[in-house]
Amino acid sequence: MFPSANIWLVGHSLGGALASLLGSTYGLPAVAFESPGERLAAHRLHLPLPPLQSSTVPPVAVTHVYHSGDPIPQGACTGFGSPCAQAGFALETRCHLGKSIVFDTVGKLGWRVDVRKHIIRDVITKILEIDDIEWEEGRDVPLAREEEDCVDCYKWEFGHFKDTD
Repeated sequence: MFPSANIWLVGHSLGGALASLLGSTYGLPAVAFESPGERLAAHRLHLPLPPLQSSTVPPVAVTHVYHSGDPIPQGACTGFGSPCAQAGFALETRCHLGKSIVFDTVGKLGWRVDVRKHIIRDVITKILEIDDIEWEEGRDVPLAREEEDCVDCYKWEFGHFKDTD
């Protein structure tokens, strides 16, 4: 219908993870707000990702945006008593594809890490719309960075346990 249109995939939370996975698979730019880590899912599902170059992260056009007060994108909403477990989720994946822009709301705004801060409205009105804060030295927005030495599900054991060798 629009063959010359530029398409961007955008989503929040699970929708952000899906936007990232689809964008990575089909070569479309994606922006994911407060999404859980999806790098492990991309590898375990054998999604076609660009080959690694000089880093450990595939070069995809994905940008993750989240803040340090939200445990979900950090893979920290874990444990039997956590709100995530109570809702039926085990969110221990924290490694993202592409690059991440992380706003330090715990250090700069004094927020606590709390799953109730996982609301897109808070990201927009209480973080992105703030004019008078310097998130990094000389920057109104933190620099987008690759998550180089990220380890997903560090408490899990992966292997071939059915092998008799």
